Amino acid sequence: MIKYLFIFFVFSVYSCSKFTINDDKILTTSDGSYVIETGLNDLELLSYGKEVIYRFKTVPNMIAVKSINMGKNDHNFIYLNSIYKIPESNEKKRPYFNNLNSSLTTTNSCFNAYCEANFDKALSEIQTKNLNLYPIKVAIVDSGVIPSTYLIKNNLVDIINLTNDENKKNWASHATYIASIFTGTVEQSVVKNIYAKNSKISSLKITFSDDPDANLNKNYGSMQLAVAMDYAVYLGAKLVNLSLSYTEKPDPNVELAEKIIISQAAKSNVLFLVAAGNESTDLQQLPVYPASYNLNNIITVGSHSSYLSLASSSNYGDDVDISAQASLIELNNKNGELEFVSGTSFAAPLVGAALSLYFGIFPSANINRALTDLFSSANNAYSSYYGVSKKTKYGRLDVKAFIDSGFKNN
Repeated sequence: MIKYLFIFFVFSVYSCSKFTINDDKILTTSDGSYVIETGLNDLELLSYGKEVIYRFKTVPNMIAVKSINMGKNDHNFIYLNSIYKIPESNEKKRPYFNNLNSSLTTTNSCFNAYCEANFDKALSEIQTKNLNLYPIKVAIVDSGVIPSTYLIKNNLVDIINLTNDENKKNWASHATYIASIFTGTVEQSVVKNIYAKNSKISSLKITFSDDPDANLNKNYGSMQLAVAMDYAVYLGAKLVNLSLSYTEKPDPNVELAEKIIISQAAKSNVLFLVAAGNESTDLQQLPVYPASYNLNNIITVGSHSSYLSLASSSNYGDDVDISAQASLIELNNKNGELEFVSGTSFAAPLVGAALSLYFGIFPSANINRALTDLFSSANNAYSSYYGVSKKTKYGRLDVKAFIDSGFKNN
């Protein structure tokens, strides 16, 4: 059975009310891969008819395998079972907050995320207090970051290509757009906005269906996303950006592998920023994965417009935690040029940039402290500009209030 993994990617048209959505797809199959827990080596597993696909780096004795028609009869004694219980301790906890931050007021000159989310005020406060930010590693699991600006080049510390495609001319701009949110946007060598100057980027490239020779270049089969997330955490990422989604619930074996990796990472206080999607639906009615995985260290992010209304295409509802203004956001493409793009793909890294600043100031904060400060500081007011009162659970990102909450509670 073939399914599709979507990257939420929107080429903008110069309109705030309607966008043309072009989703890049990753073909993945229910190819019989599954994960086991065992201390056996590859040859020993092969003798039991288990072909090893990948040995995970962050979960001891977790191995992705396929069964083949050879070897001795399978025996339960070769297996352990503790890894399957890991997600149980990481179920999502989303308390109610009586948010005092509730306003639709913004300045007449503020039409972009940099000022509407108060990145400018937060960075000004950091400068005024003469704070030294700790570097925060951010993994971008996507189309492959290309260092097209000097800001990206100076902050790109890991380049992991999990595909067989070495020709960067084939790579889409999607990951580079995301990188320019974290490292900052540049126009003719002049810095325009820096959202999170302390971010250090790990790029992990996976395969897309519209890549040239996608079937030949794809590695790890249906487990490629689980492998990429494992690599991201192994490289030391504090934040992992996933601006992508399956169109339908993934194979149970794939889902289990991904949940184990994400939940194991929670023990190291790793957060996953996941795009909510652009189907304009309530995620409680039509779930999207991995955004709808019921895991505590996933932050599901929607997109709102400069009118302070959720974007017409953004998914919404209580299963979407928070939103950021990613309608017509200006970012650098793989050639270094500035382009206007839109979608929840670019909302997720805006929240990630805020978290990079937060952990840069408060490196000892744990997941629950960070989530409480983030969600309780959100601005829960949305306009109904598009005629529909769509909301997220907590509201719109407010970086200044988030940082101030951190100073109060850490």
